[in-house]
Amino acid sequence: MPSDDRDFAFLRKLGREIELWQDETLISPEQKDRILARYAALSTVEEKAGPGKLITTITVLGSILVGVGVLLFVASNWSQVPRWGKLFLIFSSLIVSYATGYYLRYEKQNYPRVGAALILLGSLIFGAGIFLIAQIYHISVHYPNGPLLWGLAVLPLAYLLRFKSILALALVDLLIWLGMESSFRIAVFTSFGSIAILASLFLMAGIALWALGMMHRGLPILRDIAGPYLMIGMFTALSAGYFLSFDIQRGPFGSGELLWFYRGLMAVCFVSVVISFLSKERPIGLLPELLSLCVLMALMAGLALVHRTDSGAPYVRVVYEGAGRMPALAANVLFFCTVLGIIVLGYLRHHRGYINIGLLFFVLDVIARYFDLFWRLLPRSLFFIGGGVLLLAGGVVLENKRRKVLASFGTSGGPA
Repeated sequence: MPSDDRDFAFLRKLGREIELWQDETLISPEQKDRILARYAALSTVEEKAGPGKLITTITVLGSILVGVGVLLFVASNWSQVPRWGKLFLIFSSLIVSYATGYYLRYEKQNYPRVGAALILLGSLIFGAGIFLIAQIYHISVHYPNGPLLWGLAVLPLAYLLRFKSILALALVDLLIWLGMESSFRIAVFTSFGSIAILASLFLMAGIALWALGMMHRGLPILRDIAGPYLMIGMFTALSAGYFLSFDIQRGPFGSGELLWFYRGLMAVCFVSVVISFLSKERPIGLLPELLSLCVLMALMAGLALVHRTDSGAPYVRVVYEGAGRMPALAANVLFFCTVLGIIVLGYLRHHRGYINIGLLFFVLDVIARYFDLFWRLLPRSLFFIGGGVLLLAGGVVLENKRRKVLASFGTSGGPA
């Protein structure tokens, strides 16, 4: 493994830990000096060249910009390029990106992060090629099949190479396909509230991806690529839950045309939960997290299956007084409890991803509820003054807490 692929956060923790080891007579001063000398070169690399994660971020952004630039160039000159020229541009760019990336990362091994970024660029060009070839030959197809084919094609590559960036690309492609395909199947959007059908579907999809991430984390052979499942699943579920926390439920939660989607997502979630529970990996709070995922999935599936619309059939509507407020109230309680649970898990496991996502949606929820409740109750000037003070104070408190937690990672384990 190249030295710049090492986790430099370990070096910062090592300097503090090794002093405790010597004080507790676990190691001798000579052993301490030998250990520090062993990692001195890596520390120098970090100081002079920057952290490896920064290099990865820069190269990934660079590959995305190059991919967008290639698409814009081709699009701007599309009508002037002959058919054979279009195909040549697509396939030559694809081959050059993959071949150069493989050579730099696995053959020469001198620019592994740049090579990984070029392989990601090849995956982006592959997806663009699907749509461009369909346009070249005027192929009339069901257009949601494009992102589906793209995601399914690059997914095995992500597992083969253990690239989180390509795995994240595949998952985003599949989520785009899910939204496009479901919008085709839903009979009619009668009102803005009917978008709750899609929000419920994506909430279930996020929970399923979250459960898949926990299953990957529990299996040693898949543990190193669990991150994209966990983070994308968590972000998708919380985004959909945040949408449902507003008082917009004036339509159905589900559709009869999406029954197979509901069943598939439920199956993925519950199978992943069972495998994760049976695995040897037992992080703090595993059982409550698994149980919460099962409860949330069952609750959303129940709402989607019962309170749904079918082709030509009206959805079930609860008619007793005050029913319109109950879904929003219940959604807010569930959303707040979920966000709070994620933050607590992040603190207990020292998992930066959980903490950052939890704090993000906590702040968004506070802002949303502030506008919901106090906009009508306060004079406008006091509203903005109070809101500004609240946000400033909240930002100071949250940033202080976040810095303390991240600093405490130096004396215990890293992200789960």
